[in-house]
Amino acid sequence: MNPALKYLYHKVIDSPKRWRPFLAVYYLTYQCDFRCPYCSNGFGKPYHHLSQEVLPAGAVSEILTRIRRSCDYIVITGGEPLKYPDFGEVMRQVKELRFRDVALNTNGYDVERYLPQIADSVHTLIFSLDTLDEGKADQWFGIGRGAFRKICSNIMQAARLPRKKYRIVLSSVVTPRNIPDLYAVYDFAQINGFTFAACPELRGVKPPPELPGNGAYKDFFDFLVSEKKKGRAIHGTMPYLRHMRDFIRFSCRPFTMLVVDPLGQVFYPCLEIGHVAGNILECEDLHALREHGRKYFGPQLECDTRCHSACALGFSLILHHPLSLAQELFLMSKNSVTRRCIDARIVRREFSEGKGAQS
Repeated sequence: MNPALKYLYHKVIDSPKRWRPFLAVYYLTYQCDFRCPYCSNGFGKPYHHLSQEVLPAGAVSEILTRIRRSCDYIVITGGEPLKYPDFGEVMRQVKELRFRDVALNTNGYDVERYLPQIADSVHTLIFSLDTLDEGKADQWFGIGRGAFRKICSNIMQAARLPRKKYRIVLSSVVTPRNIPDLYAVYDFAQINGFTFAACPELRGVKPPPELPGNGAYKDFFDFLVSEKKKGRAIHGTMPYLRHMRDFIRFSCRPFTMLVVDPLGQVFYPCLEIGHVAGNILECEDLHALREHGRKYFGPQLECDTRCHSACALGFSLILHHPLSLAQELFLMSKNSVTRRCIDARIVRREFSEGKGAQS
């Protein structure tokens, strides 16, 4: 089913007996050397505290093949997905499966080792970057001095790679401790032609108590809304940014997604609630998995104000605010014009500086 028909299906029908996801999120591994202070799954556990077991490349290949039969779009994440032992082989398989869009989430520390494979397979390369303060970044990463510099070097190396097909997104977690730093991260993204994305820190499924009602937090999202109106490259629709800003309750639509853990287990109805409907290696019939989950765990819950995460909130608002898609297309066209103007100014400046250096 193509994306337009899936959208109409979820908008009009959305049968409780069918599972037709737009997007798969595959946790390739929970392994990660970093110790970011906000790392948390739906139960408040850091991913590096979860099982570190991974499947061999052949089994991962089968999981990806089965996901592809149901989904045109996939996000490969972790933990840190580049910690998977056969990551290069995973990228080769992803390319062969011809997903419409492949997004890769990474902390960026080891990206330079796999750039050719990533460039050949990935459409959206997402780097986590929460501050440009080197000391604070290295402290948050928890792996020693120099990590921040290496990551920044890798980001720029990825940006300069010839014949790449991916766009770069800088994704920031907004915490009570880094809000002032995020304006510089945003500027870094805009200067280099990257998209900027921001989500609040979640401890389990809720933000820390210091964020709701925090004036600096609200001011930052107001800033993003203002910049978005100018056509800047910022992830999310206008309703999305306002829901993030004000932590507005929304009606979640978890069956627009398929979330799979490193061993192939399928979460029902979502990662955050954490029930397992079955293993995609044992049953790839998503309709049957949904029915199994409903039988043992009940129908989808009507949650309270929670889970202001990119995927959960994004799909819900697109379905409930369809006109926001038209607005987003308009703002994307403005961004294209803005980007060309910035590129032209950079070329003129570099040409001028080059002439000055020669005279």
